[in-house]
Amino acid sequence: MKNIAILGRPNVGKSTLFNRFVGRRKSIVDPTAGVTRDISMSTTYIDDILFNVFDTGGLLDISDDTLNEKVREKALKAAAEDADILLFLVDAHESHPDDRHFINTIRKLNKPIILVINKVDADSHNNLVNEFYSLGIKDIVAISAEHNNGIDDLREKILEVLESIGIDLDKEREISKSDEDDDAIEIEDSNEEENNNQKEDNKIINIAIVGKPNAGKSTLLNTLIEKDRSIVSNIAGTTRDSIDETFNFKGDDICLVDTAGIRKKKNVNTNIEYYSVNRAIKAIESSDVCILMLDVFEGLTDQDKTIANLIIERRKGIVIAANKWDIREKGTTWNDYEAYMKDSFPILNYAFYARVCASRKNDADKLLSLAVRVAKTRFQRFETHALTETMVRATREYSISAGGNPFKIFYVTQTGVNPPAFAVFCNHPHKLNSHYKRYLENRFREMFDFRGTPIILNFRKRGKKYDS
Repeated sequence: MKNIAILGRPNVGKSTLFNRFVGRRKSIVDPTAGVTRDISMSTTYIDDILFNVFDTGGLLDISDDTLNEKVREKALKAAAEDADILLFLVDAHESHPDDRHFINTIRKLNKPIILVINKVDADSHNNLVNEFYSLGIKDIVAISAEHNNGIDDLREKILEVLESIGIDLDKEREISKSDEDDDAIEIEDSNEEENNNQKEDNKIINIAIVGKPNAGKSTLLNTLIEKDRSIVSNIAGTTRDSIDETFNFKGDDICLVDTAGIRKKKNVNTNIEYYSVNRAIKAIESSDVCILMLDVFEGLTDQDKTIANLIIERRKGIVIAANKWDIREKGTTWNDYEAYMKDSFPILNYAFYARVCASRKNDADKLLSLAVRVAKTRFQRFETHALTETMVRATREYSISAGGNPFKIFYVTQTGVNPPAFAVFCNHPHKLNSHYKRYLENRFREMFDFRGTPIILNFRKRGKKYDS
């Protein structure tokens, strides 16, 4: 695929244009300058050709923002290493010296550049375009990203420029069509339920990295994919938007999402933070498994428990990672620390706990392997006879009376996956106490290795149609 990078100063409309290209609000848009820091990436079709589009952080030569240098380096690196064509955005209402400075910088990359003059929202604004011809860029398009004006002209200009540098557009269409046909074949093959079950082993596994600010989430993402995708800083709240990366890990396709740190509601002071936290929560909802990053020095705080509850309520798999283990206090043993975490939050005793240094590849890989294991567990299917035999054995080992008679299970069948769900047909489901239900759930986990994921046991009374 060909890659398009959107560059420009803060608040000129890069994220608005990015969202317009990809057809959804993937990047946070806010009047505050400098919202985007990391690189967001998505795909779009232009005249049947599939492109990757990169939204980059705002380019400023000098700024009071302590992260300005890192944001600038990351944006220019994306332009230099990943992009085939550069869209440099300017604000039609504000000519700035940094526009010329950075155009001269990217001109040295010897890549095609289109100057995109944004916020031309009315006919009266057309005269503002003339001022930007002095920047010396031949290919210019005037648009209003917010109002969707000129976007088709920009798409046509992108194709025109690529063709002018020798790109065979018909060949690119064939490549995109070939990929599309492959996807269509996969969809057709998965129509039958049996094929659906077989395809579950090959699905993309969605894993969200969540936690409080500055817990090491971005470091973990960068270590796993072995490139600096997310900006890493000691400043809490560095990551604002959710950053996703799809890659193959030991034969499994993984979509890994680095999320903004989730703070207490009373500490969320701006619209940007509000949107960031909402994006993080949506990442949890879209995931199969969450890796909850903890700071080993802070332990399992109330906010960590709040985040864990978000994961539990949405019935997602969970792996809890105690980060910065390499610099823990002397004398701290893993057995004692794991026991402390389980005692602090007993509702998550079924979770996997791991000690990590997020910057070490070996630790990061082991952590991701645990998350993948949990994800695969969530998609397992079991035969009714095996489920029934296990549950009946558990009731024999520890029996209770319900409704004046011994509690009896007739059979157990699986009703869903991700999370695993089961219907337990018995004689008196409404007379069961929570203690006994928890006992049966724990035995189920033990026998079928459901560690790391919630499971759903629906106790039902057997109807007459089942009596035979």
